[in-house]
Amino acid sequence: MSESSSAAANPPLPAGIEKVERCILEAQQLTLPSGAAGAHVHPDGLFPMGLGSALVYSGARKDGTLLFFGLTDRGPSLPAPRVRLEDGGVASARYFLSPFFQPRIVRIEVSADRARALGPIALTNDEGKPYTGLPPKDSADCVALSLVNDRLTPGARSIDPEGLAADGAGGFWVMDEYGPALRQFSGQGVEKRVLLPGAGLPHYLAGRPRTLRGLTAADGRLLTFDRSAFGVQRCFTLIESDPASLSTRCFLWPIERELWKRTSRPTIGDLAHIAPGRFIAIEQGDAKGGGRLLQLVLGDFSGAEDVCGRDPASLGRLRRGRPGMVRRRTLVNLADLGWSADKAKGVAVLPDMQTVAVVSDNNFGAEVRVDDPAFADAPSAVDYVLEPDGGYSFAGKPSAARIIVGRRPPAQSRTDLFLIRFSERLDA
Repeated sequence: MSESSSAAANPPLPAGIEKVERCILEAQQLTLPSGAAGAHVHPDGLFPMGLGSALVYSGARKDGTLLFFGLTDRGPSLPAPRVRLEDGGVASARYFLSPFFQPRIVRIEVSADRARALGPIALTNDEGKPYTGLPPKDSADCVALSLVNDRLTPGARSIDPEGLAADGAGGFWVMDEYGPALRQFSGQGVEKRVLLPGAGLPHYLAGRPRTLRGLTAADGRLLTFDRSAFGVQRCFTLIESDPASLSTRCFLWPIERELWKRTSRPTIGDLAHIAPGRFIAIEQGDAKGGGRLLQLVLGDFSGAEDVCGRDPASLGRLRRGRPGMVRRRTLVNLADLGWSADKAKGVAVLPDMQTVAVVSDNNFGAEVRVDDPAFADAPSAVDYVLEPDGGYSFAGKPSAARIIVGRRPPAQSRTDLFLIRFSERLDA
């Protein structure tokens, strides 16, 4: 990559890493807010597209240009004050800066001197009608708000994409957190098929949206992570789904609890298939010693035990080192490679089985801030309550706070893409 595209100063490489190429991905700019999110153009101007929710390698040109597919999430949304309900209770809420945003798959090309996003593939249902990222009707996910605190109409066709895989026939599988569901799309973005709990996904996921993370295709099967893990606090669940037979298998992924902040759990950014039973995953969260920890982890479930039919109570008694769990080995802490973004969301393994591509999530370059004269350092927006009269309260008392949506700093608004070459093959 050219020096002008360098995303960070080059630190000394840790053992096992042969080379790292760092670049900033050029992305389409959006005018936000739009639609019912507000009647004016935001004074901060254009916002960059967020297209790092997933990453899939798709090939290379003769000149060495690498080709990928990226994925947006449900669109630009931000934490908002909780909303007072008619019964006096409160519900979580989010600002949707572009209510009619159509989630999309994005073509990406990376050459020696440039990395850029090309034409998007917008997602539609099987009738060709556009999906939006707004929560569906009767969703317990959140109350959708405009920037003027109006409640937005729930989505008629809703999708929250958080994982992407090639289907081997020119199309894609997309993991939809709202379902939860695995949705198959044509190469033009038209939905072809849906796998749901009890029909391609484990039945226990029924009625439990927003638990799945990441997606990859492996030998005709699909792999994704469930954060709930049958209620086992020290594990995630790796789910393998066979679209042909609709059968599923579940394996326990142990969490290294000593690494993470007390009472918190890491999240999975994405995962990528390497070889039968083997994959690489991004694991990230608040570190025990402070700050963020983002690491690439090698997983192997070839000898793991399928726990889909097990009693959840018995799973809670399993020890982390028990034979039958997914074996894991941390490969590298991304910070040791010069990574500075808050989140690493997409990962792909190149055919040489030594090079791994990682892309960041910039949250569409938007952030929410609080201006409250009662505090030198104002609390988070979610600590306030939007009352029926349109005012805010904090800790049960009226508040003069202002909730402000604006651009993140330039370094946090960009999308970073790293190409990491390991000294040895990952499938060895």
